[in-house]
Amino acid sequence: MKSRFIYILVVLFSFSFLSTFAENSAYTSDTLTMSPGYANDIFYSMSSGQVESVPRAGWDIAFYTASFSAGIIINEGNGVDLYTYPNGDTSAWAHVDTVGMSSWNKLINNSEDWENGAFNRNATGHPNYGWGVYNSVTHDVIGDSIYIIMLPDAGLKKIWIVKKISVNNMYVVKYANIDGTNEHTVELDIKPYIDKNFIYYSLVSNELIDREPSESWDILFTKYYDVTYDSEGNPVDYLVTGATSNVNRDASKFYPVSDNFTDWASRPFETLKNVVGYNWKSFDMVTFSWVIEDSTAFFVKDDVGDVYKLVFTYWQGATTGIFALNKEKVSLSSVDYNSDKQELMTLYPNPASSKINISLAKSVGVVKLNIINLEGRIIYNTTTDSLVTSINTSEFKPGLYFITIIGDNYRETQKIVIQ
Repeated sequence: MKSRFIYILVVLFSFSFLSTFAENSAYTSDTLTMSPGYANDIFYSMSSGQVESVPRAGWDIAFYTASFSAGIIINEGNGVDLYTYPNGDTSAWAHVDTVGMSSWNKLINNSEDWENGAFNRNATGHPNYGWGVYNSVTHDVIGDSIYIIMLPDAGLKKIWIVKKISVNNMYVVKYANIDGTNEHTVELDIKPYIDKNFIYYSLVSNELIDREPSESWDILFTKYYDVTYDSEGNPVDYLVTGATSNVNRDASKFYPVSDNFTDWASRPFETLKNVVGYNWKSFDMVTFSWVIEDSTAFFVKDDVGDVYKLVFTYWQGATTGIFALNKEKVSLSSVDYNSDKQELMTLYPNPASSKINISLAKSVGVVKLNIINLEGRIIYNTTTDSLVTSINTSEFKPGLYFITIIGDNYRETQKIVIQ
């Protein structure tokens, strides 16, 4: 009888704790610095704060460590530039020049995908990975391109990723000055570093550099290229300073929302590198100061599945590199927000043009219905207890949207295309 009583108390306590967790959770404030000129990268954990701050300089290229990956990035945040040599394949190694280089297109790391580095930007799909082609017999990737790389502390060099020996997780790389002097051919063993995303390499000191922390981290504050927009609204790749998510970390953005908004499950998470990104801040040309975008909240799921709300509060700029944020744990990994796994919602027609119908297979009581655009903004909301709800979509811009319904014991999100 006594053990049953203790069990009941434990159940009641657990239920009470989980149901009031988000309400009683409090913000933690962190002030961080990337140093003047944003010289350092900060590896940050949502649960424990700053994990490590390391200089961004000192490496030039980095290799994604998975055995059967061909991802190679450049240190664009430290001024490294990369160009495909357009005047010959690897047979032209001895005769590389820079004639016409001013008209060559610069290659940059993909802003959404860590593995798709600058060396991979010419990829056309398997078996072509940009810098080389996969051999189905040996499983190696054989380099077929020469690149020109500009190093901030060593000038121009030519570089050839000769091959990746996939079964041994090893790269063979050749590089030299443009005139062929100071040539090196190195074999880089990636196997000791497979617990990291990347292993880094300096073409100046000719050495591998292990700079990622061993401890778990969720966000990297760094400089990287992302899409911005010019005065006419045209997309432009630009070097920005912001937050990039760790590989396979879930994150989402909501705008505009109130300060006490915690309904993270009303929008699907994304695993893109730049979900948090850079554009939660802007420079005011009148006050000559940085302004944090109001009413913006991010949600980040850490490596154990806990969800944190992230709100930026201050950005001082390159003079000091100081910035501040608030974070709040809003969900434990043990909390199941989708208590009814069966999909009850049907959307039709989909794609829609003038009207969308939301049909429920059974009554789940009064529900909140939100339509959210790709920017995370709730563009339509209502409450209903009807099994079928019709919404006029004729004024919506064409594109992809998320429809979420939320009840006391029910939550579901589906995609809808508006034509």
